[in-house]
Amino acid sequence: MKLTAVRMTKRGRVALYGDDEFLLSMHPDVFAASGLSVGSEIDGERLAGLAAEAELKKAKERAFSMLSGREYTSSQLRDRLARHVDPEAAGQAVERMEELGLVDDDGYAERYARELSERKHYGLLRIRQELRQKGLSAEQIEWAVSLLDADPQEQILEVLEKKYSAAPEDEAVKRRAYNALLRLGHRPSDVRRALARFCGAAEEF
Repeated sequence: MKLTAVRMTKRGRVALYGDDEFLLSMHPDVFAASGLSVGSEIDGERLAGLAAEAELKKAKERAFSMLSGREYTSSQLRDRLARHVDPEAAGQAVERMEELGLVDDDGYAERYARELSERKHYGLLRIRQELRQKGLSAEQIEWAVSLLDADPQEQILEVLEKKYSAAPEDEAVKRRAYNALLRLGHRPSDVRRALARFCGAAEEF
């Protein structure tokens, strides 16, 4: 097949035509590296190779754009890229981002676990759940959790003092506090112990 036309698209990509039929479009850099020009002979294998290169270029550009706005785990980034590009290109793009240090699952796990513990006062049960939802492995999650040094009792007491100061005098507030702390991922035994300490009473839950 002979390349019969090369045209720029409105989106700044290069569209290739063979025998006056559209073949594919690609980033200008991919086209420049191909060495093709009008009149060049091109077969199906070469077209497939160019399409793969174009898809990978697109995936990398989108990955750079996404990572400029926020941090992603490798699983999150791969899943989101795969909505717009071929899954294989998405995987290769993620690998390149990891090589460049722009995606670091271990670092992400450590930072996110600490944020959830210190800023949101989450317990270990909830922290593990949140990290799993980010696509992190069990090993990464347990490693990140092992680095936390927060005292569950102190965490719970801080929440009680800030949001449930009426718990010692109001049984309804006390029960709301108990349920809320469970949702934050604290163990029932830790919550009961902290509530008893806060309210100056024996454990009742």
